[in-house]
Amino acid sequence: MANLYLTHKCRRGCPFCFARKVLKAADDVNEVLTLEEIDTFLTHFGGENIKQIGLLGGEPFQYPHLLEAIEILKRHHVHAKIFTSATDPLPPGMEDYCVECGDINFIVNVGDRSTYNERQFANLENFFNKFHSIAALSYTIFDLQKDNPEFLFDMIDHYQLVRNIRTGIALPIYKGGNQYIHLEDYKKAGEYFCLCAERAAKRHITMSMDCGFQACMFNDEQIGRLTRLGSDIGFMCGAALDIGPGLQAWNCFPLFQLGRVNAMEAKTIKELEKNLAHKLEETLGDKPGVLPECANCDLRHRALCEGGCKSFKSIA
Repeated sequence: MANLYLTHKCRRGCPFCFARKVLKAADDVNEVLTLEEIDTFLTHFGGENIKQIGLLGGEPFQYPHLLEAIEILKRHHVHAKIFTSATDPLPPGMEDYCVECGDINFIVNVGDRSTYNERQFANLENFFNKFHSIAALSYTIFDLQKDNPEFLFDMIDHYQLVRNIRTGIALPIYKGGNQYIHLEDYKKAGEYFCLCAERAAKRHITMSMDCGFQACMFNDEQIGRLTRLGSDIGFMCGAALDIGPGLQAWNCFPLFQLGRVNAMEAKTIKELEKNLAHKLEETLGDKPGVLPECANCDLRHRALCEGGCKSFKSIA
């Protein structure tokens, strides 16, 4: 899946944010992906049979043309998956959007109640009241000392949200600047994910893995148990292409500052992916995985594990 990076603007200030460096260092926080660029991208790659595109930022609700962007996607028969914190007011016109039409859904990155002020939480509640049936939670593991998953399950039950939690692991960004889980703590993070999955299953909620997880975070018994619980597990790099202002493309936000290319120089998505892979290899090298043992790992050789996120190579 490709993502359209709509805007640098965001008020949330998450400590683990992959875009943290960009949001702080951007010369022009008003820089946005234009509607013309969105249409140009979809037209250029129209033969790729793109079924779904993510809309992200920054905060998509601060993008001034969100509804128009969704309409462009609809004209190209592309479903919009919107990644949001939902802590800003609904964009103009969104209050009346057809929930049952099936052309959008939401992934909502949340924190516990203490991370919101009154205005932000009121906006979040208003959003859930309108879009609960097409909204799934996303949570990033970033503090193994404080993380307690129960608030996620309570939120799903209270607002009747989609009963799956997209779970990420906080990853480093080039030259630092954000909070992330260090490699030496990955087994603890694996134990935490298992704990979450166990507790979630008791409330008929499933957990799914986003990028960054490694197979060696878990033993065979844990992987078997996660499978029995219905968790969606995977250890290959699932990073989508991000397309930003000027139709610049990059692999994913932890690597935003490395290896950007002009998306329009590629004729196909596969060619664009190849161009990006070549750029990253030039910068980070082609050494497999992020741990010494990755080189001879059977799971990596059988394409069952990527060997961790390449972002760790950018801070080595």
